[in-house]
Amino acid sequence: MVRTSNMLTTILNVLTLLLGFLLITGAIWTSVHPGSATLCEKTFAKPYLFTGIFLVVLAVLGIVGACYKVNAILYIYSGVLFVMIVGLLVFAIFGLVVTNKRIGKAVSNQGYKEYKFGDYSKWLQKHVVNEKNWDNIKSCLVDSRICMAIAKAKTMEEFYHNHLTPLESGCCKPPEDCNYLFVNNTYWVPPKTGPASDELDCKSWSNDQKQLCFDCGSCKVGVLNNMRHLWRGFAIMNFSILVFVIVIYSISCCAIRNNQEEPQPCHI
Repeated sequence: MVRTSNMLTTILNVLTLLLGFLLITGAIWTSVHPGSATLCEKTFAKPYLFTGIFLVVLAVLGIVGACYKVNAILYIYSGVLFVMIVGLLVFAIFGLVVTNKRIGKAVSNQGYKEYKFGDYSKWLQKHVVNEKNWDNIKSCLVDSRICMAIAKAKTMEEFYHNHLTPLESGCCKPPEDCNYLFVNNTYWVPPKTGPASDELDCKSWSNDQKQLCFDCGSCKVGVLNNMRHLWRGFAIMNFSILVFVIVIYSISCCAIRNNQEEPQPCHI
């Protein structure tokens, strides 16, 4: 009779196998139907595909090793899980380090804060909002229509009392120092004397709804702020995954001990 640890390992890996197939299916569907997928969705297709393939291979190793009591395969399976545990720990610590720095300056009498690059770690600045990544990030921002979500305001005073997110503040309006004149939520014009500041962001602003301030440094800072919150969320999810992987690793170690007995296949 198959031991409990072998059966648990098999059941957990069947679930992992289904998740892997789901990710692979989603990635293939995005590739086969490119017209119905945004550029942002296409960007995630390959990571989903590779993650799905990895989960399928890992699950097959776990099922075969536990079900047919093949210790050689279970050793490989457990070794991969151990590497995953170490990797998840390193990622958690690294994520806390690179997202720890943030200050932000509240704009006087306004419903939002403005942030600067100095509020974020050098690593995030170098690897997230670099020239290589920015075109894809900008396409995602345009596709998400984040600026269309801003509450309608009839006057500049009403607009400034909106509680804008850092992403909306950085990408959907000119920076405060430019002193642009409000026409509507996403349409601003410079004063007759020209922008009040020589900042590059003042020149980057466009009333084209696909441009706005998406090329501004303030928009990149807004993305960094979003990334910081996302990474904090990932840290919680990472901890949950880490606990799950440790549980599977412990069960697989028990299955290896059980497999010292005469091999006996199980039936699912």
